[in-house]
Amino acid sequence: MFVTDNANVDLKHHTMRNVPKKHVGILSGGQVYNYGNTSDTVVSQTPGDFLKRFQKTYGGDQALFFGTFPAGARTPEPESGAAVPASAGAPAPESAHAATSSRLQIRPQTSGEKTDYFARLDGGPEYYVARSVSYLTYRGLHQPGKMQSGPRYRTSDFKPQYETVAGVLGVISAGESSGFFNRLNSYDRAAFTFGFFQLAAHTPNDNLILFFRRLAAENSAFQDLFPELKVVDGVLHRLIGGHGVSLERPSPRPGHPSEMNLRDFMSYLNPEASKVDDQELSVAARLVHLADSDPGFNSLQVNVAAGITMRKMRDRYAQWYSLDGMSDLVCTAIADIHHQGRGTKTEVRSALASSSTVSGKVAALCLIGESKYASRCATLKKALKDAEKDGHLGISVYDKASGLFRPATGWPD
Repeated sequence: MFVTDNANVDLKHHTMRNVPKKHVGILSGGQVYNYGNTSDTVVSQTPGDFLKRFQKTYGGDQALFFGTFPAGARTPEPESGAAVPASAGAPAPESAHAATSSRLQIRPQTSGEKTDYFARLDGGPEYYVARSVSYLTYRGLHQPGKMQSGPRYRTSDFKPQYETVAGVLGVISAGESSGFFNRLNSYDRAAFTFGFFQLAAHTPNDNLILFFRRLAAENSAFQDLFPELKVVDGVLHRLIGGHGVSLERPSPRPGHPSEMNLRDFMSYLNPEASKVDDQELSVAARLVHLADSDPGFNSLQVNVAAGITMRKMRDRYAQWYSLDGMSDLVCTAIADIHHQGRGTKTEVRSALASSSTVSGKVAALCLIGESKYASRCATLKKALKDAEKDGHLGISVYDKASGLFRPATGWPD
């Protein structure tokens, strides 16, 4: 049994939003056994008292939910988003992708050695997509700073729903994308990276594949522009010739047999790593259009990023660094370091041990990777300072028992 706001639950589809304001208990013998945050023990209450307690704590319109999964329910994989029954994954007509392509016009514009790409969908206004760039042996797409535009992530917009986590995402996105929801690149070994949180395509059951699963199952605008993608039994498929082909089969990275990549998903997004090709441009143009025009698309970006961040906070960072009771500022700095991959566990442990104060720990963490990523480290330092000044961070500590951030003054009774 769990308690949460009525607005968070869709009984018709047997789904609920992943929000911090929920509490779970076990109903047995007329009592709800649940974790008491204040007493730090398991407590028992009648269902009525359980509801009253969290109505007082959370406000809104709290309700109790319980039961078993009925046949045909859309049950999500961990952090993966909603799945759909196999019957809902019937192939779309073979002409669907071609019809979508005919709606999209892409115009290259070359100046000197630079080629920028612009797109127009359904005869609408032209918009900027990206520039062709080279990196090592790769050639792909990138958006120069002067060309960036469109909706941006703002912590205040998402704080009512995600509370402290909204501040965490704001800091990380400052370094990843300057908060632009339409940010993309396709010029490195990840093949394709997209969004305000820069979700990469190469990682199985993580990052961009999680976002695409959710989009294909839930977002009607995405379904309209990507009719060739369907979620079948919780797995993203591409419809080819009347058959669904999984895009989620892990395969070893060439030369690195212990690292598994999503080669099929990467190839769907970016078939030719050494050049900018039509499929890569088509995917990029469609995604930029959605980020520029559909608030629901961007809200889903945030939801996926929040889920990924808190899963890793619980399963990795809290275990590696004993974060129970640690300031949200310290936790955010750690999450930023590992999201970019610019520091080792040894370096983080050393930084944490270098000072007994929050400010000292944060200062040491902001120096990790500075020799190679000076700009990113400076951005982290400034973003943390701004988030604290604006009241988004510096207000909570990580709570290991719940896997959430709790007020620094303690959970409300």
